[in-house]
Amino acid sequence: MTSERQWTLDLIYDSVDELMRQGEFQQLDALLAGLPVAEMSVDVLLGYLTASLPARSRLPSRNALYAKTEQTLKERGELEAGLLHGLE
Repeated sequence: MTSERQWTLDLIYDSVDELMRQGEFQQLDALLAGLPVAEMSVDVLLGYLTASLPARSRLPSRNALYAKTEQTLKERGELEAGLLHGLE
């Protein structure tokens, strides 16, 4: 993994974690709702889905993010078997 990719994933995890710790679920939900899924890499999309998993019941937009991610990865031919397993 490149250092830039690792830095990006660290930023995602840190930002999402901080919003959850602060109880800023509406802000996090708005962030997830506004992600330009079609423009994002597999790693970044998986990062957001993984980081937000603990708060999924408090993030109504997360289901749509999962569905958009699944559809986008299918369209790009990047959806491998089991890739999204457990991230619902």
